[in-house]
Amino acid sequence: MKPLSVLALSLSSLACSVAASDRNTLVFSIDNDGMVRTDHDYSNGLFLSYTTGAINPPMFLRPLSLSMWGVSSLDKFEFVLGHKMWTPEDIEEENAIAGDRPYAGFFHTEFNYISLHPQQAHRFNLTVGVTGENSFASQAQSIVHGIVGSDDPRGWDNQIDEGWVGSVGYLSHYNLMRERSFGNSQVEISNVSEVNVGNFRSDVSTGVMFRWGTDLDGNMGAANIDHENPFRAGMIGASNSGWFGFVGAEGRIRFNDVTIEGHRDLVNPDPSLPLSAYEMEVEPLQATLVTGLVWYNQNFGASLTIAGHTPEYTNAPQSVYGTGGFTLFGFF
Repeated sequence: MKPLSVLALSLSSLACSVAASDRNTLVFSIDNDGMVRTDHDYSNGLFLSYTTGAINPPMFLRPLSLSMWGVSSLDKFEFVLGHKMWTPEDIEEENAIAGDRPYAGFFHTEFNYISLHPQQAHRFNLTVGVTGENSFASQAQSIVHGIVGSDDPRGWDNQIDEGWVGSVGYLSHYNLMRERSFGNSQVEISNVSEVNVGNFRSDVSTGVMFRWGTDLDGNMGAANIDHENPFRAGMIGASNSGWFGFVGAEGRIRFNDVTIEGHRDLVNPDPSLPLSAYEMEVEPLQATLVTGLVWYNQNFGASLTIAGHTPEYTNAPQSVYGTGGFTLFGFF
């Protein structure tokens, strides 16, 4: 960390030290591209998470805490159970489809170490999960589509079946500017950067987020620039109530993505096409734009987000893809 960054954190901690929060957080989130009237690419995500109240980190985890830089931080553990699925545009086709996103499901768990300060929030992440039949994506989509009356997905026999995959990651929010606005509101500009390494995905990204609302020093880091689970209520810190709207944009370099490049068995591929026509490649340069609204009080809260992103694989049939997200969370 640069000396100026350390100085800024230290001065801020003297001015407004973070009060320890004893609240646990329980969160349910859903992403779905049906909210933006599509049904392909990143199709759906479900997440259930539990975040502890303030912890005193054990000795072996203290290097992960912002308190190692001489500031007062609020540290937490977060546990996430998640399920994601990706589909091509024509989900009624049973045979292998060339040139479109493969079917893929990912049933996973996350362990996150979170450290919060009014001027910076960061998260260390470990994700482990499974793709293929054991992800239960085929069954989940069939059940949901049967309930809502959507088309029956018939091509899951072509899904990515890589087995166990995982990654480790680091996410940082750093305050660049925060000023008082009218009433008791504030405006803020922050940098959001992230790096992930693993056989699930590897990438580096950075971007800028603008927020306007209340108590921004107590909820920094909760909103992320991502189209998959973009709001993390567990990263709300020493804040009893608040609201904010946000807009963020980031660029990303992605090196690998198992949901695109992973192994799959093809069902009745077109014999007139070479097998290479079914081999997908990651688009290395990607961008994401996200906007949302968040409100919460001492007991519960909710968020609504809309996100768009450029293609994640080469020769994609669309230039922009979108999802909507909704989150409910409670403190106890």
